[in-house]
Amino acid sequence: MQSLIVAIIVVALDQLTKFAVVKSIPILSRQQVIGNALRFTHIRNSGAVFGIMRGAGTYFTFFSIVAAAILVVVLFFAKRSSSLVRISLGLVLGGAIGNLIDRLRFGAVVDFIDVGVGETLRWPCFNAADAAITIGVILLLLNSLRVSGRITSQ
Repeated sequence: MQSLIVAIIVVALDQLTKFAVVKSIPILSRQQVIGNALRFTHIRNSGAVFGIMRGAGTYFTFFSIVAAAILVVVLFFAKRSSSLVRISLGLVLGGAIGNLIDRLRFGAVVDFIDVGVGETLRWPCFNAADAAITIGVILLLLNSLRVSGRITSQ
C-alpha cells in the first residue's frame, strides 16, 4: 500500500506540474526561475531519457506499459520488503505512469526543468517523473549495496 500511495503522489505532482507548464509556457519557450541556473523550458521529448532515440515514441509507449505492469507485479511480491524498497518502487512506478500518460496524450513526454550554467553547460531538460524514477533507482541501488555488505552503516 505504501508503494501505491507514493506512486499516486508522484503521478499527481508530475501531471500537475506538466499541466501548469503546458498552460503557461509555449512549446520551446523558457521562463527563468532562478536566473539562468534554473529555468522552465517547455519541450516535448518523443524519445527516451535525455532525448535519445527521438521519434521512437510508439516503442517507448509500449515499453512504458510493459515496465509499469512489471513494477505492479514486483510490488505485489515486495509486500515484505523494507520500507525503503517499497518507497523506491513507488517512485519508479509513479514516474513511469506519469511519463506514460504524456506519451498517450501528446505522443511525447513534456519536459521542462532546465538546469545549468550559461547556455553550454546544461543538463538535458527533465520533469518530476524523471526525477522520481532517478531517485527511486538510486535508492534501490544503494539498498542493494547495503544489503550485499558493500556499504556499511559505520
